[in-house]
Amino acid sequence: MGNALTDSLRRAARDWRAYVIVAFVALCASLPGITQMPVMDVDEARFVQASRQMLETGDFVRIRLQNAERNKKPAGTHWLQAASTALLEPIAGRQNAIWTYRIPSVLGALLAALATLWAGRVLLGPEAGLLGASLLSAGMLFGFEGMTAKTDALMAGFTTLAIAALARLRAAHFGFATPLSHRRARAMALLFWAALGCGILIKGPVPLMVVLLTCAALALWDRRAAWMAPLGWLPGPLLSLLIVLPWAIAIGLATDWRFYTAAFTQDLAPKLAGEDHAHGGIFGFHTLLLPLLMFPATFALPAAGRLIAWKDKSPADASAIRFLLAWAGPTLLMFELSPGKLLHYAMPIYPAIALLCGAGLIAAIQHRWRGMQALGFVLYVAIGALLTVAIGFGLRSLSIDWQQTLAAAGLCGVIVLGGALTILLLRTAPARTAAAVASGLLLCIALRGVVFPNTAPLQVSARSAAALSAAGADHARAIWIVGYDEPSLIFLTRTSAIRTDVEETGRRAQAGDAILADNSALPELERALAARWLTFTPRGDAIHGIAMSSSDEVNLVAGAVHAVNAAD
Repeated sequence: MGNALTDSLRRAARDWRAYVIVAFVALCASLPGITQMPVMDVDEARFVQASRQMLETGDFVRIRLQNAERNKKPAGTHWLQAASTALLEPIAGRQNAIWTYRIPSVLGALLAALATLWAGRVLLGPEAGLLGASLLSAGMLFGFEGMTAKTDALMAGFTTLAIAALARLRAAHFGFATPLSHRRARAMALLFWAALGCGILIKGPVPLMVVLLTCAALALWDRRAAWMAPLGWLPGPLLSLLIVLPWAIAIGLATDWRFYTAAFTQDLAPKLAGEDHAHGGIFGFHTLLLPLLMFPATFALPAAGRLIAWKDKSPADASAIRFLLAWAGPTLLMFELSPGKLLHYAMPIYPAIALLCGAGLIAAIQHRWRGMQALGFVLYVAIGALLTVAIGFGLRSLSIDWQQTLAAAGLCGVIVLGGALTILLLRTAPARTAAAVASGLLLCIALRGVVFPNTAPLQVSARSAAALSAAGADHARAIWIVGYDEPSLIFLTRTSAIRTDVEETGRRAQAGDAILADNSALPELERALAARWLTFTPRGDAIHGIAMSSSDEVNLVAGAVHAVNAAD
């Protein structure tokens, strides 16, 4: 069976079927949980609410979260989310169905996977490209970001496409790929500039930084940069500017240029200074987490390292590995040196590392690097066990009962163990990759399709929105929210919902309004309403859970405001 699978994958790697396989894996990794997972605070909820407000107001220039300007990232992600939701609204039936806002991220992950395959085929050959792109697509972080309605999967897609175009130009120039005609080289340059422009419109300077670091590292390492000459063809940079400048100027004029000062002082500068997401500024943060976040590609990392150090590489392979290291190394170093750190920051380099993994697996089998294969197996088992234990502890920290916790951790453990045994039994790189990819996809389905959606403490906003609806919020004049500040609840109810304190609610609420309040605030709220001949009538049970942004426990009550007859 293993040999038949290997032969089939090797044949498929050489034609269009490779793209079908990678697309299938990418979609299977990104789609689980797209409808079941709750709106996640705070970043995803802020993104989708701002996109929703674009649809509600018809203003596609300014980015706002309720009445506040959200001057952090460019508008590209919001445009794609708004477009997806507008197109799918007849199916979804409303503008606040979270899955319609997640579709662009799914497509971004798909683009990144296909661009990785395209780059891998010209750099390392069809088989290594297929294995690397498949391992990337099935990764834990990559699949999760492909489901999440934010910028990161889209940014990875456009950045990878731009660098894949660079790989084509360089490989052809050095004679390691089919030579490009003058016309095709210019077309490749146009693709590069178009992808870079789209990436900037998605994530600002980050894609430009990744590309510049890659080009600079290659120019220094190769000691020549003639292969970059087609990028200087004027229509290319002009195309990129045409993509970026119209909105860049429009947002400046619409906000009196506050967008740029706020984006620097409130978003970029705090990250560079270590005031935001610092995690202690630990150097090696991204490198240490790489085996976990790229799981199940973990088992191929030792082989990738051995391939980099191997001295008997062909000139074509040495050139390709130099390109991949120039892609990953400087960007990883920059992220490690930066005090601001979040798990997904290093995603732009994951395609390069995945391709090194694919080539390393093939080399490990061909050259019988048994020590690297054994080390990879041990690393896979260790990281899989760590992932299983982390899921168990995470669920217990949410006060999930032992039975549900053990069932979830056991499910993940069985998947990891099955993957490990299959990898151990199979003897070829394609077969082992297929086993690892299958285990990664099963974990995506289990965690995002089953475990997390059925974790009640994470569903506070969804349960609160349902309770408010039962209290008449759908037809209420106003919705008041006291003691719960998650933007996901705004998205699930209405943009005009008012997040405030007891004093303002007691002073301004009217009969017929709906209120969601923390249980501890109810006595003061009821006294303030009673002073105005109003009363708060709770509906349904109290809502216990965790506020996702702060990890604080909450105990919320939903209800309606009614007038009290003075004669009573």
